[in-house]
Amino acid sequence: MKKSIVVAQAGYGYWGPNLLRVFHELEDCRVKWLCELKPGRLEAARRRHASLGTTEDFEEILRDPEVDAVVVATEIVSHFRLVRAALEAGKHVFVEKPLAHSSAEASALTRLAEKRRLTLGVGHVFLYHPAVRALKAEFAPARLGPLCYVDMIRVNPGPPQPKHDVIWDMAPHDVALALFLARARPTAVRATGRRYLNAKLDEAASIEIDFPKGVLARIHVSWMSSRRVRRVEAYGRRGSAFYDDVEPFEKLRLVSAGEDTRVGAGARDTKALYYAAGDIRIPALPPEEPLKTECRDFLDAIRARRQPLSGPAMGLEVVRVLEAAARSAAAKGRTLRLK
Repeated sequence: MKKSIVVAQAGYGYWGPNLLRVFHELEDCRVKWLCELKPGRLEAARRRHASLGTTEDFEEILRDPEVDAVVVATEIVSHFRLVRAALEAGKHVFVEKPLAHSSAEASALTRLAEKRRLTLGVGHVFLYHPAVRALKAEFAPARLGPLCYVDMIRVNPGPPQPKHDVIWDMAPHDVALALFLARARPTAVRATGRRYLNAKLDEAASIEIDFPKGVLARIHVSWMSSRRVRRVEAYGRRGSAFYDDVEPFEKLRLVSAGEDTRVGAGARDTKALYYAAGDIRIPALPPEEPLKTECRDFLDAIRARRQPLSGPAMGLEVVRVLEAAARSAAAKGRTLRLK
């Protein structure tokens, strides 16, 4: 592999500018092309990146033999078509989450990347957050673990013109986090959804994911909030952990099991009865930008001829859970078993 990996990007909407910026900043990468169908967004990108080639023709960037990898940051429904075309053209691919809009599509892309021996990264950026890595490490048996269950909430005002319901729009991050923390494949999914202002799309949803050994993940997502909330509470046999991504400084708090003097207290016991949390630890986290860590992992994976941490296996499993959750919500919360 040559020293500098040449990248072309498709899409410059909500998250596309962040990806383009980060790949531009990485020393071992050169962004050559941006493909975007809206002229105003192309003009905005050219003002920020003067040397960037721009086009409205996706095939043009695939025909360029100098391009090593394609970044796909477009609508979910276009992921399968664009990622498949890039893989068939022999390009490595980084695609924003979720990998595809169905498990059948995600499986086909996974098989194609394996067949062509190409790297396929999926943009589950929270897996690269130092707080999330520290959180996972804490749920070892000698620390706070093993993990019992995890509660997650992710709410904010909804998109102005949503094309997908809140499960497909907001839950991918938390589903990936649940898989990452549980360290196992899920066994069942159930979900409920609610519609208030939009007659066609669920705007609020609750999801439960069952894992082996009784581990449970509960996820609440909503477009109904006027503020942004990103919170994870994880509970183990020896303590608990609280992660708040909106908190600017103390994002992660680790709490030991504490003391409960009521346990075993007899009728003649004169000691005070109370329960209290144990020691609270606030670990120092490295000042890393998770998106930059994720993009660097993708480039490193290309060089090492491997898949990144958030690769096709994770991408496929997330889509399987999202698909089951959407089907369960449509069936009024029926539990669906995963094979």
